[in-house]
Amino acid sequence: MQPEETTEFEHAVGTSVVRRLGEESGHQFLLVHGLGAGSRYWSPLAAVLARTGGVHVLELPGFGDAPRPPAPLPVEALAAAVTGYARSRELDRPVLVGHSMGSQIVVEAALQDPESFSAVVAVGPVVDPTARTARQQGLRLLTDLFLETPAANWAALRDYARTGPRWYLASLPHMLAYRTEEAVRRLGTPLLVLRGARDPIATRRWVAQLGAEAPAARTAEVPGAAHVVMFTRPEEVAREILAHAEDSVVRS
Repeated sequence: MQPEETTEFEHAVGTSVVRRLGEESGHQFLLVHGLGAGSRYWSPLAAVLARTGGVHVLELPGFGDAPRPPAPLPVEALAAAVTGYARSRELDRPVLVGHSMGSQIVVEAALQDPESFSAVVAVGPVVDPTARTARQQGLRLLTDLFLETPAANWAALRDYARTGPRWYLASLPHMLAYRTEEAVRRLGTPLLVLRGARDPIATRRWVAQLGAEAPAARTAEVPGAAHVVMFTRPEEVAREILAHAEDSVVRS
């Protein structure tokens, strides 16, 4: 396995920080964090996926260790940074994996550049149309804190602390404004919608709706897990992602 490396990627919308591990051969996976998060909560899943290929864990402009742009960026601009990175590395149709708001970003990236990506994975996707306010999302996030393991909460809260409440709240309207359910209707790239069975943010009904709206999609659920399922159940999540990646290759 190649040694882990951390680099910066400059794009017109801002600077991203990318942690890369795994091999140059095999499937390549781009992992995109949610609102207020960064690379830390991807670590367990990244380590598992790195056994089979290359993993690129992105911290997008304004999040994690990435420098802040003058103002928070909308989903479309963050997606442009993702597609720009994939092109800059000349990756051969990598798999996009996004968590929470990151699910919006990877869906949008695949819409912006459909030929560049082989598959999309939306883990704990947002925003459920029945809870499209800051208050409703905040209550669901608070509920999730009581369902996660202490280690998962610690990993997420450390990233939230780096982001800070002002930047988080300033970025939140962009997440609430993006209509994921409308975007997936235009998505030709194979989509996997994945949730933890106890996730109060990405509910079963909402995940089923996304699966039904997208032209080429399937849904999966990990028993016993909540919103940060890729941290608490990395092996199970990796199996679902790898199966989806292999199936997408067969389809193409």
